[in-house]
Amino acid sequence: MSIKFEVHGVDRMVRTIASKGKQARTATNRELDLSSKRIERMAKTKAPVDTGALKNTIFSAKAGNLTYKVTAPQHYAVYVEKGTRRMRAQPFLKPSLDAERPKLISNLRKIYER
Repeated sequence: MSIKFEVHGVDRMVRTIASKGKQARTATNRELDLSSKRIERMAKTKAPVDTGALKNTIFSAKAGNLTYKVTAPQHYAVYVEKGTRRMRAQPFLKPSLDAERPKLISNLRKIYER
């Protein structure tokens, strides 16, 4: 079982970036990489710790063209993030993504305003 959060408007952004040239793609890719690492770091700090297994499995990786994935493959991560009827939710991925989004958008705007 896994959790997936999508950012809408990415297709349009990728087309815009492709029309800007190699330098823009490289700068965007670098910023997305840094952003995924910040999300990973924040998720690790927000993840509840019992044995540390959940925290130790959170990682970010390049998933494709201008696409990065932050994941927590521990089998119970989804139950911690969303909760169950017997356990309250202890979200760590979504709040990390939500906190990073404005910073990422601001940094991408700076790249394209140059």
